Amino acid sequence: MRFKYILLLVLANMLWAGNFLAGRILRVSMGPFTLNGIRWVVSAAILLVIVHQRRERIPFRYEWKAFLLLGFMGMFLFSSLTYWGLTMVPAGEAGLLSGFTPLAVLVAGFFIAGDKVRIGQWAMVALSIVGEILLLGGGASASGSLWGASLLIVAALAWGIYTALGRRYRHRFSPLVLTAGAAVGGAIPSVLLGLWNLTTHPIHLTVESGLALAYVSTLASVVAFMMWSTGVNRLGSGTAAPFLNLLPVFTAVLAMLLLHESLSTIQIEGGLIVIAGAAGSGFMRSPATLSDQAPVESMLE
Repeated sequence: MRFKYILLLVLANMLWAGNFLAGRILRVSMGPFTLNGIRWVVSAAILLVIVHQRRERIPFRYEWKAFLLLGFMGMFLFSSLTYWGLTMVPAGEAGLLSGFTPLAVLVAGFFIAGDKVRIGQWAMVALSIVGEILLLGGGASASGSLWGASLLIVAALAWGIYTALGRRYRHRFSPLVLTAGAAVGGAIPSVLLGLWNLTTHPIHLTVESGLALAYVSTLASVVAFMMWSTGVNRLGSGTAAPFLNLLPVFTAVLAMLLLHESLSTIQIEGGLIVIAGAAGSGFMRSPATLSDQAPVESMLE
């Protein structure tokens, strides 16, 4: 049975890796903000159906500020910046940059949620920053690529803030209600910016891009979170944390296999340093510091 939940953690990261590839494919079919708007409208609708089936209620009337804030940071800012960055940065490089996300969660948790951080973990943050610098220097030879890579780093910071805020609200909402409410809150600015993006980047869907759009709206948004949360709930956050470091590895490998991208030696070295820093920090974590990394409860039962 333990193997089953480990497999769910692995598959969740694989689906999240596919999100980077899909975002890269969709850059020629629509603007990044239009993509994000469509993604979260569909995902929010699916999550609302799940909430209804589980007979829970989202208190939008009384907690709309909390859901708008969570949605702005996690679904709007994080996803918009990620897709925007993917218009300028190859998926493999973007995946390696995503290795900074666990460290962003650590730092945001310290400043926002008051999580305890060990001295060794700060050392791992510094190590990952060195890796990020190597990544930027090794792959961002053009100004557009450097700007895109910077957007992806800011996106990681936005996810860290979202996760830390989620920890502050974890006693007020169930994980499912928190995530569904944030998805609705994030869909609002995502749709508004997406409609504006349509004026400059009309939609031109092909069969390939249509499948990619369906993928990011369902498998990468809802199914992956369900898999991850089930694994976390069964195995514990301390066991699940290191599995997050599979995301940049899966993304880089899939980008090379499916999109025929390549990575420079210095990019690979920088990515490995980032992953090493994140993994080192994860293994130093106390058992209860990552339960809100993906704030969705177990829904596969």
